[in-house]
Amino acid sequence: MDTRQLTYFLGVVTHGGFGRAAAQLHVSQPALSQSVASLERDLGVPLFHRVPSGVVLTDAGEVLVPLARQVLRDLDVARVATRSVGEELTGRIDLALMPSQGVEPFTTLMRRLTRRHPGLSVHGHASFVRDDAIALVRSGTCELGLVGALAAPYPSSIEVHTLGRQEMVLIAHPDAGLPDDHALRPAELDGRRLVVSPPGSVMRQMADRLMSASTMTVVVEAEHRSAILPLVLAGVGVAVLSSAWAPLARRSGAAVLRLADTMHLQVDVIHRPGTLTPAAAAFLEIARAEDLPADISVLDDRHS
Repeated sequence: MDTRQLTYFLGVVTHGGFGRAAAQLHVSQPALSQSVASLERDLGVPLFHRVPSGVVLTDAGEVLVPLARQVLRDLDVARVATRSVGEELTGRIDLALMPSQGVEPFTTLMRRLTRRHPGLSVHGHASFVRDDAIALVRSGTCELGLVGALAAPYPSSIEVHTLGRQEMVLIAHPDAGLPDDHALRPAELDGRRLVVSPPGSVMRQMADRLMSASTMTVVVEAEHRSAILPLVLAGVGVAVLSSAWAPLARRSGAAVLRLADTMHLQVDVIHRPGTLTPAAAAFLEIARAEDLPADISVLDDRHS
């Protein structure tokens, strides 16, 4: 078994077939096929089912995917560690990134990371719920995940670093006429229309809780979180968002209001157990800094 075989194997997995993998890896298809066949002989098991529409991983192939990614990542660790002695840290971090945490603390993290290590880059992979991020990390597609979800146990195969928590708040048009001197009760929101995310997110759970205790209704269901704040600013409705959005919402002119019966997200960085690449280790070091504003204060932010 060698790195070329593993690279070609993962290429077939990533691109969904031998022909597409060969084109992306700039190698002839026969050479790629022979290399994968050699890997299968070395391991003594088939890695793919050949079907008319392409290829499908066997059970053995599914097991090999995260292991192969880890082997290649470990080799990158060795290359970077030996080449960068006394030099600037370089490399790419594959990060599973959830929407609200992609606003904060990701913005703060990237500002600090790029100032301290300008040779590093980050590829953020979309993860709409916690399970998406866990799956990306467990499969080896991402080395790290930045997650915000209701506090719950993680699988034993995931290492967790909790950064803080964020509360769910109400975002409204500045002329909505809602009081900002106390946490709002559902009855105070009777008749309001909500811009919501699809079922499954904490944001939607909080919105459903409000609607069950008031006469609020849904006006827009938007899969893209980026559409929610503009809709609120246009006066289409109010929205429940993580307090990660509070600074941006206020700078945009929206009102950010506390809720009497709210939910809180636990903000975590996750990864597989074992040695991290120098780039990922640098990201984690910055994420664990004591002054990281993972717990964004909705009220104190007005004066920051």
